[in-house]
Formats: sequence, C-alpha cells, structure tokens
Amino acid sequence: MAKPKKHVNIMAALLVLILLTLVGWQLLRLRDQLDGARAERTELAERVAKQEQENRALEAALERAEDPEYLRELARDQLGMVSPGQKDFYDVSN
Repeated sequence: MAKPKKHVNIMAALLVLILLTLVGWQLLRLRDQLDGARAERTELAERVAKQEQENRALEAALERAEDPEYLRELARDQLGMVSPGQKDFYDVSN
C-alpha cells in the first residue's frame, strides 16, 4: 500500500511544478507587457509635450497676428518682401 501513496506524492509534486512553471511564464509575459506599456507612455508623454509647445507657439503667433510690426517681419522673413525704398542684399559667397 505504500507504493500508491508515493505515486500520488510524485504526481502532486509534478502538478505543482507544472503550475509554478505556468505561473512564472505568465508573470514574465505580464512584465514584458508592462515594460511595453511604460515605453509607450513615455513616448506619448514626449509627443504631448511637443504638441503643447507647438500649441503655445501658435497661440503666441495668433496673439501677435494684428501687430503690424510682426506682420512686416513675417512678410520679410517668409516671403522675402521689402518695404518701399528698402534695399535687400544677399550673401552669394556660400
């Protein structure tokens, strides 16, 4: 009668070992998912910060949109326009 008891103990130990292995494997998968989620959160936070900075720049530009000096500066820098009587010189040595 001792043999069946020993057989049961080995089966129970094997079952516990299998369950522990499965739990450990699942924990590793969860840790990988957590690491991926943290990396994604960091990336998204950087994108949000960049977008907020761009929004502030656009808001500042909107606030200055009615300022004639700002409009002249934009026309001069982005469109190459000059005021009447103004001479523009270009450096062609590059």
